[in-house]
Amino acid sequence: MELLQPLIVIFLTSCLICHNCGEIDEYKFPVYPTKSCPRNKTEWDQRSAVFNCSTENSYACFPNDEITQLIEFCYSLPIFNIFKGMCLYLSKTRSELEIYDCKGFQYGCPEEHYQSSSIYRYPSCVSIGEGCFIAEPFCESTKKNTEKDMNINEEQTYSVFIAAICVPLIVMIGIILYILGIYIRKKRTSVRRDEESKGMEKEIMLLQEEDENTEALLHLLDNGADVTPCNETGGTPLYTACQYGHDSTVQLLLNNGADVNLCNERGVSLLHIACQYGHDSTVQLLLNNGVDMNLCDKTGDTPLYTACQKGRDSTVQLLLKNDADVNLCNKTGVSPLYTACRYGLDSIVQLLLKNGGDMDLCDKTGDTPLFIACQKGHDSTVQLLLKNGADVNLCNKTGDTPLYTSCQYGLDSIVQLLLKNGADVNLCDKTGISPLYTACEYEYDSTVQLLLKNGADMNLCSEKGVSPLHRACRYGHDSTVQLLLNNGADVNFCDKTGVSPLYRACQYGHDSTVQLLLNKDANVNFCDKTGVSPLYRACQYGRDSTVQLLLNNGAGVNLCNETGVSPLHRACQYGRDSTVQLLLNNGAGVNLCDRTGVSPLHRACQYGHDSTVQLLLNNGAGVNLCDKTGVSPLHRACQNGHDSTVQLLLHNGADVNLCKDTGDSPLYRACQYGLDSIVQLLLNNGADVNFCDKTGASPLYIVCHYGYDSILQLLLNDGARVNLCDKTGASPLYIACQNGFGRIVQLLLNNGADVNFCTEKGDSPFSIARQKGNKSIQRILLDNGANEN
Repeated sequence: MELLQPLIVIFLTSCLICHNCGEIDEYKFPVYPTKSCPRNKTEWDQRSAVFNCSTENSYACFPNDEITQLIEFCYSLPIFNIFKGMCLYLSKTRSELEIYDCKGFQYGCPEEHYQSSSIYRYPSCVSIGEGCFIAEPFCESTKKNTEKDMNINEEQTYSVFIAAICVPLIVMIGIILYILGIYIRKKRTSVRRDEESKGMEKEIMLLQEEDENTEALLHLLDNGADVTPCNETGGTPLYTACQYGHDSTVQLLLNNGADVNLCNERGVSLLHIACQYGHDSTVQLLLNNGVDMNLCDKTGDTPLYTACQKGRDSTVQLLLKNDADVNLCNKTGVSPLYTACRYGLDSIVQLLLKNGGDMDLCDKTGDTPLFIACQKGHDSTVQLLLKNGADVNLCNKTGDTPLYTSCQYGLDSIVQLLLKNGADVNLCDKTGISPLYTACEYEYDSTVQLLLKNGADMNLCSEKGVSPLHRACRYGHDSTVQLLLNNGADVNFCDKTGVSPLYRACQYGHDSTVQLLLNKDANVNFCDKTGVSPLYRACQYGRDSTVQLLLNNGAGVNLCNETGVSPLHRACQYGRDSTVQLLLNNGAGVNLCDRTGVSPLHRACQYGHDSTVQLLLNNGAGVNLCDKTGVSPLHRACQNGHDSTVQLLLHNGADVNLCKDTGDSPLYRACQYGLDSIVQLLLNNGADVNFCDKTGASPLYIVCHYGYDSILQLLLNDGARVNLCDKTGASPLYIACQNGFGRIVQLLLNNGADVNFCTEKGDSPFSIARQKGNKSIQRILLDNGANEN
């Protein structure tokens, strides 16, 4: 039964994964759908175990970017922090986690920073409907409960059916596995009895007891028993004896030729294992027998490192007395002192320092013992290192100082210690990020206050010109923003792209932050280097309350960017109807065009936002206002295949034959893109079927060029001239032959196309078909009277 139980568990887990998880394409790593994310820590641990993510990754469960499906995956970061007031979703285009501001939720928005592994504490962040979070006031998913209940019943019926089939199958497989397990066990036992000596079995048995069978072991050794047989992991009897601290057995085996420096397959020596378990007498015994105390395992860890890591004070003392190398690092550059500081083992730290431990010896990332002690929040360890002269401003390879990492985690007591011991409060990392910047990013207000009292520069920016105030505004940390403003932060300080703190707060819809900044005289019309204003950006994202706040404080409603695009343009492009209405109510120019002559109506028609189009038309938008190339809103709608938008424009007086500078009519453009329904709509509303562009190409001609036979029939039915040529004399029949469209050729001939009509150069439809080597079209032409010569 011991064999049966794990096998059945593995089988059932595999069935569960196969039944629930079909990998979703288009992501850069495996992503699987799930009906629900873990609801508690137990479920989280279970799902994480099933995914078995690597140490560099972590199990994650969040919505997709459309908020229509929950998905789970191994993400390319260890467990990470998430800001309060934020939920996450996975972007399909970038395969990265993006922030979703949940402050507008009716309930359940996280009110404190949290880790990705505790998402189950905030079910509102993983409770979704059809394209929205259920906690959002506008989410209408609850209206579909009846349909969901029906689906649930169907799923329950399906589950019962599956259970009726699977349970007997699982029982049968379990019985087979049980019988197979018994057979394998018996077979192994038989082979073992044949191959292993009775002396080895007794020897292993003796080493698992309490040194009571030394005489029996001596008897076995006297009778030729091997002192160096290995188990599956490379462990020998001597290795096991050291693990259990059986000193008399250790001595006996050494006296009988066992290698004192023998290691297992991971490079772990006898001394390593004795140090790990703190068997000081065994350690001394091995030292007395000449063991190499600086022998490293495959990761480069020494016995001293192992003793420090496990907190074995007396063992560390013993090794140091015997001249163990106190500064010998492993393959990642971690020293014994570093690992002791990591775990806050002050007594061991003191021992190592007294014996020459180098406080400024860095690992391969440049982190010092002081850095790791600060990061892990070990106040007394930090104090000990500082008293012994640790360099308080020594940076790692990314330029992070001990003060920086302490601020990153909001460790005020350590921050205070470092500042008292000369830490440079304005020393930045290699990207120009200061300790104050990182404290503001995480809203550690008490840390911010501490830094400011010790001379932190509030306007010290990163290499991109981003100030601490910018960062606090980005995340809507109002208390931090207020603290910085009260201490003189420049409210209009812009980054290198010209973005102000107000701009950034508007972009993310942090209304209370916006109000704070406006109260401190933030310039409401301060634009970035591309001319984009805070109002423009708020309109782009549909932040209506922010838009209203800006308008109430004097924002220029018609302030355009450097290409002439207004806030109304941008709102129309994204179909933000409520924002559009708000702008129109506040005097936005409904016909204000950008530098290419494109109006807000053009933009709305281009993207098929019918309700926005109607709103603009109701407020006086010019339905026939063309851009600088002569393109009308109707052109835009036709070209992009928006039938309902086309219908809306026609009902509001759009000129169906208004052409662009090249002579293309809306009908021509719809024919060019093969849009049957729009072609029919235009013809029904009086479009000129024979209206040609400046090259003389008619709608019929362009249809023959691209091979749209269904549209060809529509045009012919509406009276299109079948022999209407372009300016080179090429007929629709000629162009169809040239491009190899046999069905088009036949249709044209059936409707009276001149089979021998030549171009200005004298080329006939048959000659071009022969030139292209199209035998089938040549046959059609000949059958319809083409002149072969």
